[in-house]
Amino acid sequence: MDWNRRRFLGAAAGLAASLAVAGCSRSGADDGGVGDAGWSFTDDRGNLIELDSPPRTFVAYTGIAGALWDYGLVPVGVFGALTRSPGSTDTSISGNVDFSKTDMVGQLWGQVELEKIAALEPDVVIVPQLRGSALLDEANLDAVKGLSSVLFVETATGNIDSIVQDIVQLAVELGADQDLEAQREDYRAARERISEVASSLKKSPVLFVSADPDTIRVSRSGFPILADLTGLGLAVVDPAEGSSVYVEKLAWEMADHYPADMIFLDDRPSSLQLDSLGTNPAWSNLPAVKAGKVGTWNPEPVLSYAGIARTYNSLADQLLAFSHS
Repeated sequence: MDWNRRRFLGAAAGLAASLAVAGCSRSGADDGGVGDAGWSFTDDRGNLIELDSPPRTFVAYTGIAGALWDYGLVPVGVFGALTRSPGSTDTSISGNVDFSKTDMVGQLWGQVELEKIAALEPDVVIVPQLRGSALLDEANLDAVKGLSSVLFVETATGNIDSIVQDIVQLAVELGADQDLEAQREDYRAARERISEVASSLKKSPVLFVSADPDTIRVSRSGFPILADLTGLGLAVVDPAEGSSVYVEKLAWEMADHYPADMIFLDDRPSSLQLDSLGTNPAWSNLPAVKAGKVGTWNPEPVLSYAGIARTYNSLADQLLAFSHS
């Protein structure tokens, strides 16, 4: 990829136009920049990363890699919970990442393979955090800091739009030169479509869940995507309390505690899938399941313009199909 200053400034101009339309800016963005003297960027922990030149290689968590991929940026390595079953790579949160063009440097939650990162010699390792908690365990994180600069990206605090805009700015700092405005228009259209579909559903309650052998996890608005869908008018069931800001865990005997006309099941490997739930009577007897109004959702959507557009258009398609059945 050509990382010269002309391409950076061209992409930055596109970003400036995009953010002007959106009315958004990132706190500390003035600390980021590129020039002949070096490169600097202030991450979401307030850390100033300074390099002698713009980063040409990076390793990223698979979800962040998926977002940056949509802006034309190819990581040298990715990490995350990538194994759905032995010998298979899970792509539920990686978007369009082509794993033949990058190395997997960690497939278990919270861990990376340090030897692989050392061999790749990345200029920067991009680590997401959820409400300030890094998605790497402390031992791994400390070791990675000894191998490369680490840049933190917050993916759970704030609203979807602000998170997406922050990642757009990071992409530009890394040298993205895609047509950002065209992608932003698709993103805006998908969000407007959700609003229109939500209005047509007339407040029909929608439940977003994950499933375990012993419990059903009812998702809460701690997931930014659910808070956003609620803001766009969808009648998302949102438990007032839970075991975390993300879910309320219920024993299967309580699976019908929250009435819902439609249910969306987490499609990540951390959740049981429909083929495993068919013999569970507590699941099978739910009205939405009996009516065939069960769809899929991803609590970790790819946080790019294109990624959110894909996610919201998929949800809109499913919601419309349920409303017509």
